[in-house]
Parts: sequence; structure tokens; C-alpha cells
Amino acid sequence: MHTRPEINSSSLSTLLEKAASRSELAHALTTFLKDQRWFAAKIDGIRSVDVLDSVLIPGGRTVFELVLAIITTNSGATDCYALPMTVRPECSADNAAGNSPAASGPVIASLSGENESGTHSQSLIECSDLPEFWQAIMTALAEAPLQTRNGRHLKLSRTANTELGNAETLREAVFSVHEGEQTNSAVAIGDDFFVKLFRRPRVGHNPDAEVGIFLTDRTSFTNSPRVDATIDIIGPDGQRCLALISEQVSAQTDAWTYTLDNLKGYWARVAECEDRPESPPTFDLLNRDSVETFPPGIEQLSATLVGTFADDVASLGRRTAELHAALSSDNDDPAFAPEPLTQDSLNELVHQIRAEVQSTCDLLEQADPIEDCMANLPQKISLRANELLDEMSSFDPAQAHVVSIRCHGDYHLGQVLRTDSDFVILDFEGEPDRPFDERRQKRCAMKDVAGMIRSLHYASCSATVGLMPSPVATIVNPNEWQKFWYEIVRSAFLVGYELKAAGQPFFPADRAAFQQLLDLFLIEKVLYELRYEINNRPGWVKIPLAGLNAVLGLEN
Repeated sequence: MHTRPEINSSSLSTLLEKAASRSELAHALTTFLKDQRWFAAKIDGIRSVDVLDSVLIPGGRTVFELVLAIITTNSGATDCYALPMTVRPECSADNAAGNSPAASGPVIASLSGENESGTHSQSLIECSDLPEFWQAIMTALAEAPLQTRNGRHLKLSRTANTELGNAETLREAVFSVHEGEQTNSAVAIGDDFFVKLFRRPRVGHNPDAEVGIFLTDRTSFTNSPRVDATIDIIGPDGQRCLALISEQVSAQTDAWTYTLDNLKGYWARVAECEDRPESPPTFDLLNRDSVETFPPGIEQLSATLVGTFADDVASLGRRTAELHAALSSDNDDPAFAPEPLTQDSLNELVHQIRAEVQSTCDLLEQADPIEDCMANLPQKISLRANELLDEMSSFDPAQAHVVSIRCHGDYHLGQVLRTDSDFVILDFEGEPDRPFDERRQKRCAMKDVAGMIRSLHYASCSATVGLMPSPVATIVNPNEWQKFWYEIVRSAFLVGYELKAAGQPFFPADRAAFQQLLDLFLIEKVLYELRYEINNRPGWVKIPLAGLNAVLGLEN
């Protein structure tokens, strides 16, 4: 438990106008940030906090401030954080650890100072969970830009196809905060709009806003939310995207939850199927006679056990290909125009993955022994992975006629919503810990395809890590039936993708080239997953390890 810091200031505005008070605020934030779910540098730790700028958000009787703070970590890395703040009457001692009731928000510090009515105490709180803050900032910016204390401007920038109302409409709207664990804070405006606050507003083109606006204003792709506006911070150091305002999608759930629900139904149907074989048949995805059908003898079993979910996943594959087609549809915009996949860029990627093979195997050797793993596993992984990477030396990008395009970049089931009968793809931010320039790079579309395949594999293994009940004991060879479900849905996704992507410049015309590129990005993705699970969730290591064994062709 932390003792609540105290700042000698009579008001929030006075605090931010005086250098001494801002220094006290920076010190209080050093303690506060460590406990916040959205703070990204918990492991690295904080060396210092500096208040970069702040802006008053008029809110009627309530005063709000938006503070930009520069955090320097112990490793020397710096990042900017957006921190909405307000004050409330001092909370009780029950909240001395820094947490107050949800209606108020988490406490940063106590303010104590003198004004006309004498000495008084208030709680300084972080207020991104307060609907009143969101209504205040949206209404104010709909009327006019706001100027910060250090000469920047806070501006609402509407897209060409916006349906966002004026200040009067926003003043009457109902704002509700989105609950749940997330990197960025979010709020709904009635049933029509969704606002996402970027906790780390960085200088440059935010990929989520850039891609969303491109899809909204310059393509016919409709399976992503319409972007209506951004809130931007504009100053001498460049432009930062603070928030994204988009269409609120009416969805049943996200695709991850939808997949797990269908997987539960699959296990129930397997258990109830009286004439099921002891082990399911196997098939080779790449050697089918037609991309449109499963091999004889498997289609009926899939229809009985997997059901219409295979059709749903095929639809997701089609939507993914349509997204890639939209993102590669403008040859005149340098940010989106497709570029040939060059030998140099391929060599650079192979070199990067070789280094990741080594670092992952080193980490695996140092980790606690993993149950049921083959002997000398790190050495076997390194040998086989490097053999596959060696084979890429014969891959000729020019002959494959494949281009690099803007991709989703962090594509998985959690980045997709399930509506009544379709899928909506969202969150084009990319991997949040990587710099904007890296996230905006054009890549082979197989990167996204590999990401979704890995997500489907994680779903197939969900029972092994307690995300859903284990298959009933009457199911013989549950691992084989798990693999059967995964192979069916993986196949369905790839079939749906191929049917829409075939003939597009981002899709290799040669099936062997397609598989070679897909395997390359599967190796890259699963190596990342394995490092992540070793460092964060050791109990989950078996999932990426099984995926790595499969893509490398190792026997477990």
C-alpha cells in the first residue's frame, strides 16, 4: 500500500500553473502510474516524470485538465502519457492506498491549500473513467479548438464521411465508459459512436487513425468501423493523435469469445456422436483437389461436429482478403501504395527471425522444464528452424510477383467483432510497444494470415489452460479431436482467404510460394508467443510450443 502524496495547492489550475506544484505532481505520478493497468513500463520502472503540457477542459461547475506527462524509464526510454484529471472533496481514509470509489476515479494525490474560504483538502483524481470528462471535452472541441498552456492546440478533426453531431447534440448525449481491461480507455456516445483515448499519444501518424480514415474515406470496405473524427494535439514538436471517434458497431461479442463458444459446442457434439471413430481422419490441406471442398469422408464429419462455424471462419477469411485488397487499392498514396517484396527486405526479415530463433532457444534452455517435451528441444528447434530459413535463400520475390502492403499488423480473434451474421475488423494500431514508423511499414499480407491462424490454434488449446472445461472423459484421444477442429477451421479460413485473394498482387500465385511465406510468418509469430509465455504465463508455454513443433515438422 502506498501513502497518498500531498501537494500544496488550492486548485487544479493553480497546481498546473506553478513550477513547484508541477514538480510535486510529477513526483506523485511516479507512484501513481506503477499501479495503473494501462501503464506499459511496469517492469522497466520509472526514472523520472516531467509535465510536458496541460490544457483546461471547460466542464461547467467541474474543472477538468488534460495533462501530458513525459515518462523516462530506468532504461532511458521515454514516452508521453495522456492523463485526464479533476478534483473531488477529500475521500475517506479507506482509500489512502490511492484508490477511490469508481464514481470518482483513482486518486493521484491530495491537494491542500488556502483560498478565500480558508484551508481545505481535495483529492486529485485521474478521471478517464468519468463520463462527465468525456462529455466536457467532446462538447468543448465541437465548438472550437482549445489552447494548451505551452502553446499547443487541441483540435477535433472530422473525416469526410463523419456523422458526428454538433456541440448541442453532444451536450445532450449519454456518455458511458467502456468497462474491462484495456491498454486504451474508451467511452460510448449513446448507441452511435465510440471514443478511444490513446494513453500514449506519440508524435506522428497513428496507424489506427490513419488506416481507419483511409478505409472510411477512400475505399468501399465496410467491415471496419467508420471513422468520424480524431482529437489531435498540434504543436511545434509535431502532431499527436489523442483520441479516435468511430462508429459504434452493434455486435454480439468479439470473435475470440464467439470461437470459444462454438468450440464448447464442438466438444459437446463429439461427446454425443455415437458413431464417431476412435480417432478423427487426417488430411493434407495443400494437396486437396479443390480449394472449395474438404476431402471425401471429412466434409460430412466436419458438418456434423464443427457445424456452420467452419462457414463462419471461411467468411472471416474472405473479409480478411477484402481488407487487404482495400488497403492495397491506392497506388498514388505513398503511405498505402503497394511495393514489390524485394530480396533485400526478405533477407532482412530472415536475418531478424534467425536472431529470434537464437534468443527464443536461449530463453527456453533457461526456463523450467516443460512437461512432455522431447529431449534437447531447444537444439532441435534451432536446427530445424534454421534449415527452413536456409530454404528461403532460394525464394525469388520477383518470380513470386508478390507485393508488400499496409496490413493490420496485430491480427487475431480479439481484434474482430461478431455481428448477427458477419465480422467487423478493428484496432489497426499494430503492436503498441513498437514505434509508429515500424508499425506503418508495408509487409507481406501473410503476416496477418499467420496471426489469425495462430489465434485459431490458441483457441483450439483453450481447455488445456483452463479457459473452458476439459473434454469429457468418454472422448478417446482428445488431443486428436482438438487437432481435427483446428485443422478444419484453419483450412476454412485459408480457403475463404484464397477465394477472395487469388489474383490480387499481395497473394502469391504459386501455392508453394504461398506456403513458404506463410510458414515464415508462422515461425516469426510463434517464436514471439513462446518468448511471451515463458516470461509472463509459464503455464501456457505448451500452446506456442505445439504450434512451433507443427510448423517446424517436429515430433513431440
